[in-house]
Amino acid sequence: MIVSLLLISFTLTSVKADLIDEICSKTVIKDVCYYVLREDPRSKGANPEVLMTIVIDLSQKNATFTCNLVSTLLKKTTDPKLKTRYTLCLGNFNKASNILEKFPNLLKSKDYYGLSANASAAIREPSTCDNNFLEPPVEVPELREASDNLRGLIDVILVLVGFL
Repeated sequence: MIVSLLLISFTLTSVKADLIDEICSKTVIKDVCYYVLREDPRSKGANPEVLMTIVIDLSQKNATFTCNLVSTLLKKTTDPKLKTRYTLCLGNFNKASNILEKFPNLLKSKDYYGLSANASAAIREPSTCDNNFLEPPVEVPELREASDNLRGLIDVILVLVGFL
């Protein structure tokens, strides 16, 4: 009996680990996916819908963090080029944040097409900000990292939609 329970427990754990591996293997920024899904205690034993809830929550928090970061950078700079770029980036991240606000209701109503379409729109915003820095002055590392993280989180959402 105990051996059977251990085998069942091991099998269930393997299935959950395999699910995370399967999801993350399909993402572009795999490190973000693995970090989010393996490190968050809510993900242990979670099904795709719970994983989606976790990633949506973290995406919203990341977007808010990034908006605050850009606001701080904007206030601190005196460089006119950077002021313009940070203003544009703030618009990008505010737009992404506004789109992400819709996600909990889209998930709750099982509107997976709406979730996918909005995620596709939101994922463009960090890249649009980054494109402002193709020429000097360069993007500060903190902003680039926050942008990459948000893009990575939204990519996980796009992949997870296929598991719902």
